[in-house]
Amino acid sequence: MKRSENLYQIKKGNNGISRDLATLITTKYPSVSKAWLLTGEGEMFVEQVAASASQAGVPYYGMDILAAVDETVLPSPQFYISIPIFDNCDIAAQNIGTAMLPEIAPGAIVILKRWNVESIVPGESYLVVTEQFKGIRTIRAGSNPSELLLLPANTQQYDPIVIGKSDIVKLFIVQGIIVKKNL
Repeated sequence: MKRSENLYQIKKGNNGISRDLATLITTKYPSVSKAWLLTGEGEMFVEQVAASASQAGVPYYGMDILAAVDETVLPSPQFYISIPIFDNCDIAAQNIGTAMLPEIAPGAIVILKRWNVESIVPGESYLVVTEQFKGIRTIRAGSNPSELLLLPANTQQYDPIVIGKSDIVKLFIVQGIIVKKNL
């Protein structure tokens, strides 16, 4: 399909925006929310909604959770999620990926807490960042003590990955998932 025809079909609502196109748009226009482009959820612009004056709760960013944990300087949060059991968490943003389906659907808000590699609980879900990989997976022990096995829930489309513990640059445990039901 020609590029102009594809854009026309996107405009009519017949086609969705690909992850690559969303990346191109957000690279050129950083104030546009990639999560909004891909899911239609949240605010169109990353800094459109002012942060809550109370600032109690977990800061929510209207962007892909993988982009949010990769940022060295995050924009102001769109708002704060105030649920007492999550108040000790560090960040909340949208999941865009499909690797953890059906456990974590695209568009779900993922609530994360920074975590230490030595405190990993096998069988729990974590957002793992290495030089070569960034994603949410369930962690199991590897074949030797210095390795970890990263398991996707969606085994039809994703394979397990083995990484070294020392390769982990950032680690967050998934403390909660919020799914908005459309009625």
